[in-house]
Formats: sequence, structure tokens, C-alpha cells
Amino acid sequence: MKYVIIDTETTGLNPKDGHEMIEFGAIVLIDKIITEKLEIKVIPRDLSKASQEAMRVNGYSEYKWRYAISQERAARLILHFLERHRDGIMVGHNLNFDKKFIKAFGANNGIDLDLTSPYMDTRDLCRANLAPYGLESMSLDNVCQFLGWRRRKAHTALSDCEDCARLIINLCPPNYSFMSKLKFKKFIDRIGEWL
Repeated sequence: MKYVIIDTETTGLNPKDGHEMIEFGAIVLIDKIITEKLEIKVIPRDLSKASQEAMRVNGYSEYKWRYAISQERAARLILHFLERHRDGIMVGHNLNFDKKFIKAFGANNGIDLDLTSPYMDTRDLCRANLAPYGLESMSLDNVCQFLGWRRRKAHTALSDCEDCARLIINLCPPNYSFMSKLKFKKFIDRIGEWL
């Protein structure tokens, strides 16, 4: 099975408000093996419309974006990547958010970046497999904390893709030993409640 995991970092929550994609990350996962990684930092067009909270979360700084590439070049690279991997299932955590920004990014650069292949949202995967064990919030931060996973560089596009890849490897289909650990954790939590 081939999964194409994507994530974006943006200057806000809505491209209609002038917010834009400033980072694109992707991982190709074939039969649970990472075969390709892509990370693109993009030069923002207009930071005056950026949400300060979004910029804090994604860690934007001129220094970190010193090797960022132009919008036009980034759009062509993303198009080339997506075309090469049309045979995969698109995956993301809150994928509709990323799709919205990728499509707007393409439109702003005269390129159709519509993600039309089948897709899967890892939030649904977590809701189906982890909520029965006590996970309440499906944010990627909460999922990783619930699983005891240390996040390498949370809220960078490639790092978030790596965490989604770990979810797919362990939950799609559910790995027996992984699920056994969750059952044991739930059992221990219940004992703690009884005491």
C-alpha cells in the first residue's frame, strides 16, 4: 500500500483572509517503509496579514526561512511531487485544512494543485482506534502525548508528516503489539482509579 502523507504550515487559518502556506512537507510510505521525504519552506508574500498565534506555533523567523524558495518555484515542485504520486492515498492530520491551503497556493501561482486522489485523515484513524482507550482530543499534539511519543519538531511540516507515518505504521491496520500496549495501559489506568 502506498500512502502520500502531506502537511502544511501557514500564516493563519483561512486563505480567504490573506493567510498563506509557508511550508510544505511530504512523506511517501510504501508497505510501511518511508521511501521519500520532501520539505519546502516558501518565501511569504505578505506577512502583514499573518496571525501572530500561527507564526508562534509554526516557529516562523527570517533566520529559519533564510533558504526558503519563491512561491512560483515551490508551486512547480509541489505539482511535480503530487503528479508523481497520484497512485498513492493522500494522508494528513486534518487533511481538509491542508488541501484548502495547497489549492489556494496553487491558484495564487497559476497552477492547479487540487488533491483528487483517495485520501485518509489520521484524525479518523485515531478516533476509531485510540478513543476507545481514552483519547479525547484528536489534535496531533494530544495523540502523540497520549501515546507517549516525543515530538521531534512539532508544528514543522515534515515532522508532523513523520508523526502521521508512525500512526499509519501502527494503526493501519492496527499492529497487535501496539494495541496490546494500549489495552495494558487502559487496564493500569483502571486499577489506578480503583485505588
